[in-house]
Amino acid sequence: MEAIQLQCGDSTLTVFPAIGAAIGDWRWRQRSLLQAFPGNTGVDAIACFPLVPFANRIALGLLPGEPALTPHVGEAHSLHGVGWQRPWHVLERNAAHLVLGLRHAAGPAWPFDFSATLTIALGGSWLMQTLTVTNLAGRAMPAGLGFHPFFPAGADTVLSTGWDGVWDVSDDHLPLGFRAQLAPDDIAVGGWRVNNCFTGWCGRALLSYPGYKLLISADPACGYLQCYRPADSGFIAIEPVTHIPNAHQLRGDGVSAHGLRDLQPGATLSAWMTLQASL
Repeated sequence: MEAIQLQCGDSTLTVFPAIGAAIGDWRWRQRSLLQAFPGNTGVDAIACFPLVPFANRIALGLLPGEPALTPHVGEAHSLHGVGWQRPWHVLERNAAHLVLGLRHAAGPAWPFDFSATLTIALGGSWLMQTLTVTNLAGRAMPAGLGFHPFFPAGADTVLSTGWDGVWDVSDDHLPLGFRAQLAPDDIAVGGWRVNNCFTGWCGRALLSYPGYKLLISADPACGYLQCYRPADSGFIAIEPVTHIPNAHQLRGDGVSAHGLRDLQPGATLSAWMTLQASL
């Protein structure tokens, strides 16, 4: 599978356009800042991928008013949109800049035509991704975006961020109910088991490691932060997203703060995420 290498100063980045526009590795000053999974294959081996045209799960693939969507392999639900399961093509490329494109035709995985772009810019100590989706269908399309980076997580990893609420989840990772909750000042990631969506996110999250720090910043459109860390794992996923899980169904149940956008034909939704490393 073709890998594209970007480089700028102390940073090197590996991107796999054919594997869902995924990032395989980002190295800065000989450190791997993202967590890849080399024992796996395909998209299950990579360190970051785009979420388009929705994030997280749609319960049983039941998109209101549409035929049931194809569930993700091994899941009862539709998961993370279709972008991460499709090959993307290169639109622009230079030493530290890459633009990838995707064109989706309506089908069982998603019943609307759309196009998407992912722009990746690499700096000497930072990485920026900008994701867009454009509705090419002749009717309004419910849309959302997000980013799914994995980070190393050890006993000494600390997360500092801000939010004002949390969605509790069921055993199959679907939202059960909302409760107000302010983020602690610091979270010891090594002992944190989490798979929740946090609301009112401040747009910044700082991961502190022995010897360096990594700041995650995102577009104000990403008002929600999905965090995922199974018990005893060596990673944490910290995902800026534009809507809550299963938003397509929950808004029909009366949840107003869901984050979904209804894109009219020809309209575009965009969001960005920046990662900044420092000593």
